[in-house]
Amino acid sequence: MGQDQTKQQIEKGLQLYQSNQTEKALQVWTKVLEKSSDLMGRFRVLGCLVTAHSEMGRYKEMLKDYEKALFFPCKAAELVNNYGKGWSLKYRAMSQYHMAVAYRLLGRLGSAMECCEESMKIALQHGDRPLQALCLLCFADIHRSRGDLETAFPRYDSAMSIMTEIGNRLGQVQALLGVAKCWVARKALDKALDAIERAQDLAEEVGNKLSQLKLHCLSESIYRSKGLQRELRAHVVRFHECVEETELYCGLCGESIGEKNSRLQALPCSHIFHLRCLQNNGTRSCPNCRRSSMKPGFV
Repeated sequence: MGQDQTKQQIEKGLQLYQSNQTEKALQVWTKVLEKSSDLMGRFRVLGCLVTAHSEMGRYKEMLKDYEKALFFPCKAAELVNNYGKGWSLKYRAMSQYHMAVAYRLLGRLGSAMECCEESMKIALQHGDRPLQALCLLCFADIHRSRGDLETAFPRYDSAMSIMTEIGNRLGQVQALLGVAKCWVARKALDKALDAIERAQDLAEEVGNKLSQLKLHCLSESIYRSKGLQRELRAHVVRFHECVEETELYCGLCGESIGEKNSRLQALPCSHIFHLRCLQNNGTRSCPNCRRSSMKPGFV
């Protein structure tokens, strides 16, 4: 697939994504990634995949195979380092940011901080406010992971300020969720619930089910510790309703995906299962759609 065809397919995927046909968009972009010989086009596709998987508000972002979460941004960074000397620095900045997020989830906080600092440096040079907000949010999450809440709070406030300025409501939800977790760490549960309530309103406005799942889960733990059974039951019910709405379960064992840190496998047909379930299944076709799409050695 050459440069012109790659560009056409990327634009086709963007049109599908913007019209909420996310699965079709992902299929188009994945095909480009597999078949294109255009390095710049492949880099753009990696960016599209990262963005779609983090913003579409379905199960993709909640899948907790963090080693795979690191794979795509690392490949993007590799393309920049090897072939992208003449490319815009924004490509390097975005790949570094996404690497920082994945490193933090893996607990490699030193690497996360280095990548985020590199991304923020470029964002400041170019006046990229959206990326600055994302980096501030990542910095705050890193400090919270280190237990440095005094540093985390002002980072969340700064991220929230820019997110509000640029109209990124999903970013505001993420910042408020981080603030709530900080208050929980400080045992200030009422303040945590206030932040969660604000975040819940925003998450419902944008229709982001994943954020709602996270908020219900955190609310559940708070009400459990406070011994408020009626509120606890309400959030447990709503959490499982969100799980059903987003189909967050393995098609083989029936267990919810995302509640535990289990390794996962996406098949070429886009259905996702626990890796252990596929390995034990023994079939070479997808258990859901029965398509013979599993390549030798794919699992």
